[in-house]
Amino acid sequence: MPEAELLERLRGLGVQVELRAQCGAPGQLAVYNMGANWLCLNQGLSRRSAERTRVLHHELVHVVQDCLDGLETPTSSTLAEGFRRNGSLSHDQINGFFLRYLQQQNNLQHVVASTALLPQESRQREIEAYALQSDPALVQRLLLLSCRP
Repeated sequence: MPEAELLERLRGLGVQVELRAQCGAPGQLAVYNMGANWLCLNQGLSRRSAERTRVLHHELVHVVQDCLDGLETPTSSTLAEGFRRNGSLSHDQINGFFLRYLQQQNNLQHVVASTALLPQESRQREIEAYALQSDPALVQRLLLLSCRP
């Protein structure tokens, strides 16, 4: 799905999408605020299409997590919890799924280190987003299945 269509879909869900010179902390390329249903993308990404795609899909995973708990709530769920509720995958299968994605991207050590100080549920949400950011087709499918206007 083209980026413009993805962003329009988010707007249709009630997510406010903004392009800004700065999003969040200095150097941060994007941020999704689940309580406010607000996505900010750094304008500097417009010149780096591959990185922009990866960053956008990382944030879209957070939107999907938010949809699992309801966009109207100030909380979100993890994809792992959604899979467990569905009853289709075991704990080990779910962890292995995300682990394989991280290994394929060669960023497992970075993700483990950068999320180490986060509370467990926040850490799980970030691990999922880092893992799936490299699979736009899967992220977009999850968005279509999990997020309804």
